[in-house]
Amino acid sequence: MGVFLAIFFLFSGQAWAQTTITGTVSDVEGPIPGANIVVKGTTNGVTTDFDGNFSINASPADILIVSYLGYATQNVKVGNQTTINISLLADQQQLDEVVVVGYGTRSKATLTSAVATVDQNYLDQQPVSNVSKALQGSAAGVTTISASTPGGDAEVRIRGMGTINNNGPLWVVDGVQGAQSPPPGQIESIQILKDASSTAIYGARGANGVILVTTKTGKKNQAVTLDISVKTGMSFSDAKYDIMTDPQLIGEMLWLELENDGLPQTNPHYGSGATPVLNEYLYPNGGVSGAANVNPALYDQVNYPITKSNPQGTDWLDEIYQHGLIQNYDLSLMGGSEKTSYSFQAGFLEENGILKNTSFNRISFRSNVDSNPFEWLNIGQRLGVTYGETKGWGGNNSHNNLFNQLYLASPLVPVKDIAGNWAGGVVGGANINDGPNPVGFLDRLKDNSNKKYNITGNIYAAIKPVKNVTIKTLLGYDVDLLNNFSPSFAAWEQDTGAKSTTLNESSANETRWNWTNTFNYKNTFGENHSVDFLFGMESSRIAYRTISASRQDYLSNDINFLVLDAGASNQLNNGSGFASTLFSYFSRINYDYAKKYIVDFTVRRDGSSRFGAENRYGIFPAASLGWVASKENFLSGSEDWLSYLKFRASWGQSGNDQIGNYNSFTTYESDPGSSYYAIGGSDNTITQGYQSLAIGNPDAKWETTTSTNIAFDATLFRKLDLSVDFWKKDTEDMLFPVAIPQVVGDVIEPSVNIGSMSNKGVDISLSYRTSALDDWFTLNMSTTFTAYKNEVTKLSDNGNEFLQGFPTRQQIYTRTEVGRAFPEYYGYVVDGIFQTQGEADAHATNGTYNEPGNLKIRDVDGDGEITPDDRTYIGNPHPDFTAGFRLGMGFGNIDVSATLYASVGNDLANYTSRFTKYGLFEGPNTPERLYNSWGSPYLEDNNDATLPKASTSTSFEQNASTLYIEDGSFLRIQNLQVGYTLPDELIEKLHLKHMKLYVIGSNLFTFTKYSGLDPEISAKRENGVPQEIDRGVDVGTWPISKQIMLGLNISL
Repeated sequence: MGVFLAIFFLFSGQAWAQTTITGTVSDVEGPIPGANIVVKGTTNGVTTDFDGNFSINASPADILIVSYLGYATQNVKVGNQTTINISLLADQQQLDEVVVVGYGTRSKATLTSAVATVDQNYLDQQPVSNVSKALQGSAAGVTTISASTPGGDAEVRIRGMGTINNNGPLWVVDGVQGAQSPPPGQIESIQILKDASSTAIYGARGANGVILVTTKTGKKNQAVTLDISVKTGMSFSDAKYDIMTDPQLIGEMLWLELENDGLPQTNPHYGSGATPVLNEYLYPNGGVSGAANVNPALYDQVNYPITKSNPQGTDWLDEIYQHGLIQNYDLSLMGGSEKTSYSFQAGFLEENGILKNTSFNRISFRSNVDSNPFEWLNIGQRLGVTYGETKGWGGNNSHNNLFNQLYLASPLVPVKDIAGNWAGGVVGGANINDGPNPVGFLDRLKDNSNKKYNITGNIYAAIKPVKNVTIKTLLGYDVDLLNNFSPSFAAWEQDTGAKSTTLNESSANETRWNWTNTFNYKNTFGENHSVDFLFGMESSRIAYRTISASRQDYLSNDINFLVLDAGASNQLNNGSGFASTLFSYFSRINYDYAKKYIVDFTVRRDGSSRFGAENRYGIFPAASLGWVASKENFLSGSEDWLSYLKFRASWGQSGNDQIGNYNSFTTYESDPGSSYYAIGGSDNTITQGYQSLAIGNPDAKWETTTSTNIAFDATLFRKLDLSVDFWKKDTEDMLFPVAIPQVVGDVIEPSVNIGSMSNKGVDISLSYRTSALDDWFTLNMSTTFTAYKNEVTKLSDNGNEFLQGFPTRQQIYTRTEVGRAFPEYYGYVVDGIFQTQGEADAHATNGTYNEPGNLKIRDVDGDGEITPDDRTYIGNPHPDFTAGFRLGMGFGNIDVSATLYASVGNDLANYTSRFTKYGLFEGPNTPERLYNSWGSPYLEDNNDATLPKASTSTSFEQNASTLYIEDGSFLRIQNLQVGYTLPDELIEKLHLKHMKLYVIGSNLFTFTKYSGLDPEISAKRENGVPQEIDRGVDVGTWPISKQIMLGLNISL
């Protein structure tokens, strides 16, 4: 009974202590309806009515938590009060957020240029190994093409294509320009500078946009926090070429080709019967099964390899795929005292690729320390150390790469021959391509290694000699040490393959530094006049040096034996290097009146060693204006639906010096093949000489981009944020290589300032946030939209000048000229298939090609004859628009998020169709060629044919034409994440600060009509370098990897 009485009096006391509290929640404009009032530590909560009023039961010891989206949360002690009126202030993270800009920071409220922010929360939801991949869809105006190679960089472009030369943006990491970006887990925020008003302060390197990366730092007076993040899972791909692997169907395809050509239906692998019958064995040189000279007991890998045919057919893509293990561990220690803050991060990543024997490993460490030993002095340092190693084959979208070999490799050939060695084209015979075994190719490259050691960071000191003045000096550095180890082994399965072991090894080092000194004056006069003045001086230098060597004919394939000295013969020694410097002055002044009227002026003067003495210096000015209209009296009554409205306008110029280092000089080279001379008249003694390499142009100057931006930012109903930017940027003095007389010799043409290009577009960002049920349910949505149009306005003084792409098996797919985008697809227009000889005879002549079943080519110039002059523009790789969408929902301790990305209206050139649909090298074919080609026995009506008749000779079909241009639009669900955060009660019992478990699925669903492995196609590579002119030409691209991962975040 005593226990029950005690409980009764306890609850009676509590009930007696509680009282009804009433009040109003408002801001400077008036009452706030829908604000949340919750008694701390309980589920007791209410919301304000339309007039901002509330009523809640609480005791004097309770604390009321008052919150509303867009405003700073307040904690109010009840005490003896029965009426409490709360005035909420606009959330500084919403309206006065600090944004990193060039050489400083700026309040978001006074920002007048086009700057997009990618925060840490967004990065944490992207399970990527490289931060460039996380930018896709994250910001309006940014177009990104991801890469699935382990550890690979994405291709990032900001506001279109500004030049025919290098279009990549400038990356600045903690003030170090051109530095390697850190692992995503070490990044606090990213700012993307898009217009000239924001990029002009980087002068010669800002024309393509600037990406500012800020790494994580501790906070003063912050308790020590240890954060642990673990992600592990698998990557895989189910992307497939639509090709036939069934040997019976392949035989039918061969018989159809021979029948259409009027040739005997015979094949060394299928015999010569009325129907094709696959032989049991594939012998060297097309030997027939059962021949008297065939004896499996005589097998010899080099001289007499023997391979059984694969009656099930080999799916080579299945054979090279793997499920790759991914492990990512991040550790962060942060804290601070009264005068010092610190942050230490460490990370380990193991990323195995979706192809066998491919991987990327990374170990990273970062130390950031800031100290304020005296009131007038701040000092600090940033240090990042990273080691990365890529192993295996890492090529992507380059001619004759592994993916080319996949659609050349015959499904008749098994992975291994009868002795367990790699099987391949050495078996010979028609329809067996003499290429490498794709699985063997990857196995032979498993020891290929690219190692990179990177050290990046800065040291700085800032003094405040007088009030409002800060003088800062910063020395930034970035050092790369690279080593490439590439052994290649004999490919006995190829008749033309390598027959010995070769080792290629190279080392390189690249160092860059910038010394930046700034004077900054900030002051507010009276209550409303604020000035921020910056003046700076900066010098920077980049130096690169490489050396390489190669040896061949090793006695052993043991990887430990493969050192350069052990090679029996010398193949190659080489070395090169370059250096460039930049010296600059820059200044910026910002003025605002009551954060309502804002003016910003910027100017930079750069001097670059990449230009001749007379054109070494350039000046890049910019100006911008801002008007916060929502602060005007005439909008004072619209707070309920229009709580914030700002108009922005900017104009400015920035430059591009990415033209190579010695364009102003005529250079020479020594070439063993062409610059050795028998000076004495005898070949017994030769003298090394030099020949012209490139003709210089000392008159070359900057490419200058002039940018105009008109925009507005608005917040509607205190929940919906909208930003719209209309922009235009024009590039002048674009460097273009001009033709020179052949009498000058085989040299690289000089680049002259003669071209120009224009881009215009719109960027839209929209976000919405709300909550319900006392914040038990939260909803956040955001979307980005980017659309632009690119046009070449001048190439040279020759009005008929054009620029075309690089040939791929004698075919060129891209071209541009004045009035066209850079680039567009170029080729013949196919108007269908000839059905009758009469129809073919009535058409424009095309040699002997016109006959039933062949392609009907449009006579574009109308001269009655099909010639190369009938080629025209047939497609565009630039999308009509790209869009990103992000959704986040919270249900108590459970959160669900998703990110999507779409590219709409862009075309792709599917070079791979030359092999799979049109019979180049008689490789594997699509089922469409058997079932839907003109004349197919499976086709009831030839008018329904989607492909021309199958033939052993498809020369005209190989020409670049509309046959190869496909819609490259796609929608990809990038990430789906479900997480659970442990409740506070359990966290306290575990002596933790935070713990979250989650599962992520990445790139699980892609919706597209494109028939290739993946619709994200970067520029085609030539000699390992992406060529902007060949954008969207798919010659063999890694499919995007799908990932399923489990994650755990713990804070101690």
